[in-house]
Amino acid sequence: MSRQIRTGLVLSVFATASAALVGAQTVQQVWQADIQIRTLEVTKTRTSLMVRVLVYSDNNDEAKDSRLLVLLPVGAGLERIPPGCAASAGPSMVPSLRAMVQCELGAIPVRGFREVLLSTTLPPDGMPKRFGVFAYSGTPDPTPANNYAERIIP
Repeated sequence: MSRQIRTGLVLSVFATASAALVGAQTVQQVWQADIQIRTLEVTKTRTSLMVRVLVYSDNNDEAKDSRLLVLLPVGAGLERIPPGCAASAGPSMVPSLRAMVQCELGAIPVRGFREVLLSTTLPPDGMPKRFGVFAYSGTPDPTPANNYAERIIP
């Protein structure tokens, strides 16, 4: 086969392959889960604060190794935390006072959710009455802005 014919054949095959690639749409798969705080409800009773957090996962993949941090109001003591949650250490003189609670939520499937319920004592008068919650997972999150929520209790 002459060099000219081989070159023409190679160019013809390249042009055909290029045209096929241009005509086909390439869909790139990415690993992601949009874990988000869907609900943060704080209900005040005469002696307690009841907290309900709903963590939701959306997008293409499950949110693996999901966790929730609950930042407690200053001076609030824990009354009840659910299984799978652990409180940070409190000061030795008032061990019921805590700064945060961390909950292991495990894998959350696409469009799945986990609910966390806990209760605290009322913070002392004059102290800020503010809860913050932050959810995260071991799966990349395309929208981290919806991973945090905060509520001020009147």
